[in-house]
Amino acid sequence: MDKDKQNANFVSMEWQTKVAAEPLKNRFSYATRFLFAGSCFAQELAVRMRELHFLTAPDAFGPLFNPASLVSALERLEGSVLFDASQVEKFPYGGYGSLYHHTSFSRNTPEDFLEHANDCLQKAATFFRTADTVVLTLGTARAYMHNGKVVANCHKLPGNQFKCVFLEPEQIANMMIPIVQRNPDKLWVMTVSPIRHWGDGAHGNQLSKASLLMAIESMQKVCDNIYYFPSYEIVMDELRDYRFYAADRCHLTRETTDYILNRFFCEVADEATVELVGKIEKLNKSLQHRPFFPETTEYATFVQKLDKQKEELLKTIANQRNL
Repeated sequence: MDKDKQNANFVSMEWQTKVAAEPLKNRFSYATRFLFAGSCFAQELAVRMRELHFLTAPDAFGPLFNPASLVSALERLEGSVLFDASQVEKFPYGGYGSLYHHTSFSRNTPEDFLEHANDCLQKAATFFRTADTVVLTLGTARAYMHNGKVVANCHKLPGNQFKCVFLEPEQIANMMIPIVQRNPDKLWVMTVSPIRHWGDGAHGNQLSKASLLMAIESMQKVCDNIYYFPSYEIVMDELRDYRFYAADRCHLTRETTDYILNRFFCEVADEATVELVGKIEKLNKSLQHRPFFPETTEYATFVQKLDKQKEELLKTIANQRNL
């Protein structure tokens, strides 16, 4: 083989296993209203979407890792079911909260917790009723039970107070299908979080993810308003390198989350929205710029230019929502 042909073969080599994602038929735009729920990966995606000026629901629970806790939270949003004093506990770290919330929702007093938790719940419930798209990221098929009920977080309580249960695919599907079917007007985007639950061990983590994947597959056969996006597969098979992980080697870097979100946009957003997202991302980077000489005329002119760009982009977004 001559040198030119060798070079041509080398250039044409594929260095990634590209994961195919099914394009969404009815693509979303800036008029779409999103509710994100599920693992901390869902929280990360919601933060990125807000930074890009999408309409997203306020967080009412914090990260919810297992499907049972996720369904419980969605049912509360669906029925606007508030929390009461009987569900408030004081935890070993000194804060007051509930077993159905993440630690970040805990407060110094029971009254402060209830006021904050119920205010967030009411706002999220109002948003849920008009949400077009619900994005759920399932983190683990393992759940923890306390006094016979599945909890969202153990809040550093003694481990002997909890019982770990493994949710089989059929169990997960059976508990999630009813709320999807009760809300046929919403698109339910489901994905499995690529964040690894290493406390279960390597094999245990894979079994857990497999149960979630099989459950979603079963649900799609029953509900035609479920769309699956392969976040887990993109990280496992397309990125496949520790440089895409944070220092703990389980969570993801910001760049990895951004990469997945960009892939998501390519498959589910219309062309006008993708173009707008690109412009807003560029603007956001410029707005994060920290000048050496902030008091100069040149920097003031630069800020005025950015303010005008932001105003024009927000006006474009508003026009898209009014179409």
